[in-house]
Amino acid sequence: MSEYLVAVERDSVCMGDDVNAPHRYRFKLRSDADFNEVFAHLASKSYLAQVAGDSHFWEVFVDKTRLAIFLRNNKSPEPSNLLSHNIANYTNDGCLNLTFRYRSEIDCSII
Repeated sequence: MSEYLVAVERDSVCMGDDVNAPHRYRFKLRSDADFNEVFAHLASKSYLAQVAGDSHFWEVFVDKTRLAIFLRNNKSPEPSNLLSHNIANYTNDGCLNLTFRYRSEIDCSII
């Protein structure tokens, strides 16, 4: 069974977090994996920064397609039909590139 490289990068959440920027992480998953498996792996590695308060969230993108939203310090994304999609449909040359964008306030219109 073949594998895909998953390359993730996240925004910094504060000046102290900038010290370790860019926040890149790479790992491999089976070619039949879905996004639930991607996010479960990232949760097991505590990839997302913990932030004080409860009005922030993360958006996850492949190119310009938003795949998921993580509210507050949740390790799992909000339910979405995209989470069960096979990552093979979003890869480019054997690599899945994900970008996590930090948002400091929850805007209910985008959730």
